[in-house]
Amino acid sequence: MQRIGKTRGIKGAASWCAFAAILYLLCQYLLQALASYLMGLRVEGASLADPVGYSQTAVNAIVLGIGILSLVVPAAWLLGVTRLGIADLRIARPPQWSPLFCIIAFLGLTNLGNIVGGLITRLTGSGGEATALPAGGTELALAYLTLCLLPAIGEELFFRGALQGLMRPCGSAVAIFAPALLFALLHLDLAQGITAFLGGLFLGWLAERTGSILPCMLLHLINNTIAFADIYLQLYAPGTLATAVELAILLGFPLLAGWLVWRAVTRQGFSFEAGLRPGAEIPAVFSSPAYTLAAAALAVLTLWQSFRPN
Repeated sequence: MQRIGKTRGIKGAASWCAFAAILYLLCQYLLQALASYLMGLRVEGASLADPVGYSQTAVNAIVLGIGILSLVVPAAWLLGVTRLGIADLRIARPPQWSPLFCIIAFLGLTNLGNIVGGLITRLTGSGGEATALPAGGTELALAYLTLCLLPAIGEELFFRGALQGLMRPCGSAVAIFAPALLFALLHLDLAQGITAFLGGLFLGWLAERTGSILPCMLLHLINNTIAFADIYLQLYAPGTLATAVELAILLGFPLLAGWLVWRAVTRQGFSFEAGLRPGAEIPAVFSSPAYTLAAAALAVLTLWQSFRPN
């Protein structure tokens, strides 16, 4: 008997992406609640939000485990109930690509998003809590694994691998857009979501262009590492140094990326559309009621999280 997920239509593919995105968020909440409950059994009053009696190393290890399971469960579920196969994840060495060009273009795009997100935060006063990092040791290493390495590998496997692989038969345009929008909305933060959306579009394009998600993992890791280092400098370096580095990153990469892209397009005939699969147009994604409802619900949740009183 054919499994219910064996559709290649745009509605079916987009619907499965929506279900997987909601499952990802649900897994996060349930695992966080379970972890807090178990922590409270061991130390009265303890939770992930208030880990009294637990070391930072233990807390980071718990958060790392939650992050891994939250990505593995929906990805495994998709592999089990849909047409998606391991080969569709495109975990393969790319035949050829231009690392330097892609890294600079990607960092230029994400830092452009950071500028826009920063302006929105300043204008609306909607900034969230600052990320706290330990000064060094095992705690810092675990924080790096949790904040940098896990998202670079796990999120690319899930969004550019599983979700994009599910959408790919419908065409590259929808395969790039549909996971990128969910990727952005699942950050549940307006400023971060803008950066995630722009970065997700580029990584989706790169996965389609190279036939591999490995370059996406590398770019994602580089971007996360730069953000991690920037936060660390703000916490522990002299204020003038941290500000100078942040300004150089925010302004330097977009300007350099703009020049490189202009030069590649006008002088070398580079085309971003070359090598992409034809298919459905982007608005067709919203022909799926499940995808539309999931995106709308996540958008409302994002706005509520971003603008609620502290």
